[in-house]
Order: sequence, then structure tokens, then C-alpha cells
Amino acid sequence: MFIFKSKAQILIIFLCISFWINAQSERLVKNVIDDLVTKLYNEFSEAELANLNEEKIISLLTQNDLEILATKHWMFDVNVPVVVSIMQDKSQSTIPFWLIESSFTKTELEVKNEHSNYIVWQKKFSIGRVNLGINGFDKHRPHYFVSVQPQNKFDKLEILNCYPENQFISLMDIGSFTYHDWDELVLTEVPGSLKGGKLLTTVRGRAREAHLINAFRKTEFPSSEKPDQIILTWSGNPSSSQSIQWRTNNSINNGVVRYWLKDNNPQSEFLEKIANVKIIEDRLLQNDRYINHFTAELENLQSGKTYNYIVGNKEKNIWSDTAEFKTASNSENSFSFVYFGDTHKSKGFGELVEIAHENNPNAAFYSIGGDLVSTGLHRDEWDLLFNYSSKVFKNKPLMPTLGNHDSQDGLGSWMYQDLFNFPKNGPDNLPLETTYSFEYQNTFYLMIDVTAPFKMHTKWIEKQLSESNAIWKFVMIHFPPYSNDEVYPVIKKEWCSLFDQYHVDIVFSGHVHYYMRSKPMFNNRPVNSASDGTIYVISISTNDNDRPREMEDYVEVQFGGEYLYNLINIENNKLEFKAINQEGKILDNFSITK
Repeated sequence: MFIFKSKAQILIIFLCISFWINAQSERLVKNVIDDLVTKLYNEFSEAELANLNEEKIISLLTQNDLEILATKHWMFDVNVPVVVSIMQDKSQSTIPFWLIESSFTKTELEVKNEHSNYIVWQKKFSIGRVNLGINGFDKHRPHYFVSVQPQNKFDKLEILNCYPENQFISLMDIGSFTYHDWDELVLTEVPGSLKGGKLLTTVRGRAREAHLINAFRKTEFPSSEKPDQIILTWSGNPSSSQSIQWRTNNSINNGVVRYWLKDNNPQSEFLEKIANVKIIEDRLLQNDRYINHFTAELENLQSGKTYNYIVGNKEKNIWSDTAEFKTASNSENSFSFVYFGDTHKSKGFGELVEIAHENNPNAAFYSIGGDLVSTGLHRDEWDLLFNYSSKVFKNKPLMPTLGNHDSQDGLGSWMYQDLFNFPKNGPDNLPLETTYSFEYQNTFYLMIDVTAPFKMHTKWIEKQLSESNAIWKFVMIHFPPYSNDEVYPVIKKEWCSLFDQYHVDIVFSGHVHYYMRSKPMFNNRPVNSASDGTIYVISISTNDNDRPREMEDYVEVQFGGEYLYNLINIENNKLEFKAINQEGKILDNFSITK
């Protein structure tokens, strides 16, 4: 778990996208590994892929490729002669192949944090470029980190022209963090000779950049010419627009939506909208490396109407089955929606969402409060999630928010962003669609990405809440502000004070795997009525037997984790909330009247 702090708040979200997608013409690590993966698919059997080792991988690479892997992973310039120290995790089974060949010397020094002990390798460099190599061909999660010291202690060292860009540099000392994606993990032991050096931090996800050993996966649900994984979302006004997404294999390059009012004849009354297409690659997905992902945004729809639609390709005359969607009404203020906590792509969640849909066919839309999957850059996990749930989500929009598992190991949430289409109205300094807001009839929703630095949201949250005249205000964030398992004081300080000021009615969250409903809270204290405070709900939608340790004084209802969905029904100024399990039993309920 992590809480961002210090200057890293400004830098973290930009650090790692370039590890995977780099527009430079110079051949870099990604290009070498991409080409090698293609070669492996063409020439190796499934069994051979499963039994790759470092010796075999190195034998398949040219000398130029090896030079790139040894020098183009991490680069920076120094203005004075320096000693570069590499802290390599002691438990890593294979030492990065280039360390000794590049004349790094293993020292007797050792650096520690609460989870790892690090061997220290050192080498002297002259003024100019420092080039460092990959972490290895396995996915050893504690990626090495670096400190730099001038050879002459009186020299003033500057580090410039870093790759990856936006390198965060701090002080090598006890209490410093080394991983952006886990900045609560700090150094506990640093030899005196290393203290005061410049510490170059990294992310654990960088270990994936050259991952080939035990790396190859298969999806249970590969793409085909026929469109599937059809999902509804909104990127515009729910009363007049509808976004539709789907995928095919990469033999289908064009996609279109045909749609019509449900009561009309589709043979003569349909409209069409051409879809945008994006190639999504998961290079280690051996049976479905590339898919074409389509997004169509329908506009100028009639409010409060049900439409039928199909998606497909006109040239090959390949179409999906007919599905439907309903636009929000401009004349009514009554509707219901369903909230799920963590789903983690589980089959049980698929069964739960179908139960929720069967029992509540008029629900307007669904939301998931983060951790939709367990590994956000593995497309086979998204395939599982969509296979289990798209029978519902092709007829009812899904409006989720990001969890820490959806934004993996500091590498960002680009696959989540590619697979969904949401409002592009979040904070200017954050990636589009990771944080957003929308209104449905008389209700306002803030969907906040907690994997980004907390403080970067604060001004945007206040602006959104202050400008909303909605009767009801809801916030969905993955990390719970109130929990006895994990504490997020920055969220309480930065955001909960705004929830108090602008009277947010309910804050939905997950992350810790149990159920909790707080008493109405104001200024970090329980109050008597929901009209005076905000209710905080933790819920999950996957099977887990977590039990909270104790009942805090702010808790109204609390019990161990199980598959739950939360049904929220709004009738003008009255709200009814129910937490319902797979058997249909109501385990918690409350109401609010304004």
C-alpha cells in the first residue's frame, strides 16, 4: 500500500508510460524485446516458451541487442566524475547479466528496508553519460535502484537528461523511499559511506520491461472476427448520448454501430455511427497478442428512450446480437443504480452481476469501486472480467473507478484507459478518464483515481462539488477514508473536509475486503443524522473472509467480506440503500430523506 508524499506527488504518474511506448527513432529496450517476442512466437513451441532461461534468451540476441539491454534501460548525464552504486535485491536469483561485464564491482556494503536486503555494486564514471541495463529477464519485483556520489567530495554534482524522463532524485539516507509505487517502504539501514548521495528512485513495474522467463500467458477467451466484449459507458450526457465499446481480432479494421428506437423497424429506421479503432497489445499473451478495440459515441439521442443496437463490420457483414440501452430521462428524478466493490475478475462476480440484473432489471447503470481485475496490464484478466459480465454491461452502462490493482506496479493504467470511454473532464494534470465526474438526473458522481497523488485532485474536487446543484452527491474512491485496517490521513485532510463542506451524501469504497457502513460523519466525528454528515460505505464483490479487527466508534454496521451488491434507489428526495448477497438476503439497509 502507499501514500504519496513530497515532490514525488508531481512526478509519479508520468514516470513509466515511456517504458512501454516510446516514440523515439532510436532503438531501445522495448524494441529489442518486442522483436525477440515475435521471433519466439514464430519459432518456438508452447513448451519451449514455458522453459526459457537466461542462457537461451542471450543466445538468441545479437551483440547489438545485448548492448542495448545493457545500456539503454536507465540513462543520465553527470557533470563531474562520479561513483554509481546499484542496490540489487539480495534475493534475486540471477544477477543482471550486464553488471559484471560492465565492470561493476560487488562490495561488502548492504542496504535494507523492511522487505529486502540489497547488495551494493559500484563503478566509477567520468563526466558525461551513465548507461545502465535491465533488471533481468525474470519479473523480480524489487527492481534495483541507484545512488550517485561525486568522486571528489568537493564537487557539486548535477544529474541531467534522464531517461526515463521526470526522474525523481532524493537523498540517499535512512527514511528515503526508493519505489514510487510504494513510497511507504523506506530505507532502514544505509552505510555511512553512501549517505548523502543522490538517490534515483524507480518503480517495481520496471522489472516487467524485459520479462521473458515464465512470462507467457494465454487468454481463455481470444478475440475473433465476431465482435464481443461489448460494453456501454458514458462519456457525455446520459440523457442524450451513449458510448459503446467492443473488440475483434486484428483482421477487422472497421467497425460501426447500427441503432434505432426500440419500437421502430430496424430494417428501415436504423442510424449508423462509425467507430474509432485502437490496437491494444499484450505482447506476452501468446494466443492473442493484438486486438482491435472499437469505440463509438452516439449523440443527439432522445431522453428517456430505449434503443436497440448492433455492432459489427459492414464489409464482411459480421454483426453482434441485438442489445439495448436506455437514455436518462430529463423529466423524472427517480432511478436506481448498483454499486460493486472489488471484483478482481472473479467468476463469482459474474454470477453476482447477473443476479443483480435479474432482480433489478430497471437499474439505470452499474459502478465498480476499483480493483476490477488483479493485474491491470494483463489483458487476459480483462477478458475474464468481460466474459463474465458483458451480458449485463452490453445492456446497462458500467461507470467504474480505478483501484491499485488496475494501475499496476507504477506502470500506469493505460490498458484500463484503452478499454473504456469515460468523461474527459478530470484534473488537467492527470491522465484523461482516470478521474472524472458525471450527472445522472438529480444525482452527481465524483469518480476519483486514488492511484494518482491525492493532492493533485483537491482543487478539482472542490470546483466540482461547489458547482453542482444536484440533490444527491456521491463519491467513489477505491481506498476507504475510514477503515481500521489501513489509514489514509491525507484523504481525510484533503478530501473529507470538502465532503463535509459541500455535503456529499455517500462515499463508496472497497480495497479492504469486508463490509462497513459508518455513522454519518462530519469533521472526523460521528453525528446524529445523515442531513448533518456523510456516510462512508466499504463493500466488496468477491469472496473473501477478511474480518475487521475491531469495531471503531464511527461504525454503524460491520461484517466479514462476501459477495455483495449494493442497490441504491432514488425517488426524488428519498434514498434507499440495500446491501444484498448472492442469495438475495438483505444484510444492511438504510434510508435518507431530504
